[in-house]
Amino acid sequence: MHRQINKIIFISSYTPPSLGGPQNLYNLLRDIDPNYYCILTSFYNIDNVSAKIGTWLKGEYIFYDNTSSTKNITNVSDNSTFKKRTLINKFKKVIKYFSVIHKIMRFFATIIQIIAIISKGRKVIKDKNINSIIGFSDNGPAMIGAYILHKITKKKYSIFLFDLYKGNLFPFPENLLANFFEPKMFRSANKIIVTNEGTRDFYIKRYGQDISEKIVIIHNSAFADAYLKIKKQSEFKNMYTIAYTGRIYWAQIRSIKNLIQAISEMKDLEIKLKIYSPHPKEYLKKIGIIESEKVEIGIASPKEISKIQNDADILFLPLSWNTKSQAIIDTATPGKLTDYLISGSPILIHAPASTFLVKYAKENNFAEVVDNEDSKLLKEAIKKLVQDKKYSDKLIINAKNTFYKNHNSKINSLKLQEILDI
Repeated sequence: MHRQINKIIFISSYTPPSLGGPQNLYNLLRDIDPNYYCILTSFYNIDNVSAKIGTWLKGEYIFYDNTSSTKNITNVSDNSTFKKRTLINKFKKVIKYFSVIHKIMRFFATIIQIIAIISKGRKVIKDKNINSIIGFSDNGPAMIGAYILHKITKKKYSIFLFDLYKGNLFPFPENLLANFFEPKMFRSANKIIVTNEGTRDFYIKRYGQDISEKIVIIHNSAFADAYLKIKKQSEFKNMYTIAYTGRIYWAQIRSIKNLIQAISEMKDLEIKLKIYSPHPKEYLKKIGIIESEKVEIGIASPKEISKIQNDADILFLPLSWNTKSQAIIDTATPGKLTDYLISGSPILIHAPASTFLVKYAKENNFAEVVDNEDSKLLKEAIKKLVQDKKYSDKLIINAKNTFYKNHNSKINSLKLQEILDI
């Protein structure tokens, strides 16, 4: 007798090939047999650049906001789609200048997305004999849509939290919806998957010990293969580079500006910050991150990132101070940390002492840590990392050990498959 396939629908507003955070989702799902799952996601959240240079999963993509399109890249990144997506993005930017109108439209957009996920999801669950639902954290639509589909269909239901949900910096109406739905989701979920011990402890404190049996930790994950093929070049340099790879938003901005200030003050060492981010330069300029002799801004595909990180003299990992959501900062382990750990380059963390990231780094001694806003300490840390090779090499060894202990995608993907019974 053949074992019945436990087919799963993954529901997420943001998925690969989108660059940045969704890459962690790719790393977990890449080796799962595509016959076991499908992905319900947003067509228009896959930006033009990602559609061209990002990495697609093998499973079937089903778009809740564009039912005529499929995973086929020609449908997602052709010229007509580029133009349509560009017009939509321009419209969103214009609307933001009109506060009241923007709030009203955001409210209706959120509700429409949730309805679309429920409507499309019900059909997919029926047509494809779906047994399990897993919703991934976002600003609301995927989380809420997955929960309501579970209530309607009575299918087994789990949630995967890359960040906190309730208490995140969501605007209206997402903030109110998160406050209302999160307790219900946690009660209904079969499993609650989080990415670190700090998040687990945070939720146990919020909901009590009863929730602890549901919580499973699967650390952010990456594949070591691409990094192991690269040999670190050891040579004297007149110019040293600090690299940052990934998205930039409120959680990192202040710390990145601190670094830019520190390297601009360094006269006895030639240092350049290279930022590789999918954000357009106009956005970065708007938030105060501007190209200069000391700062270079570019973009790179997932295939290029490994060499960029390996070539860097220092990899920078920031979390900011005095944000409006300290809980997010304190529980975060950025997805890029995983790549950094296996990269073969030393890591510089600039983040508050209260964060799980700082505690994790100190516990495993895999990074130089500057846990207060002090330009002098940042400059000293940079000099130490580029001038004390023995110290940097020790950090690199510890980083790789931490990677293989907690962050290897091949192991974590199997752990996820075991949890989901596939």
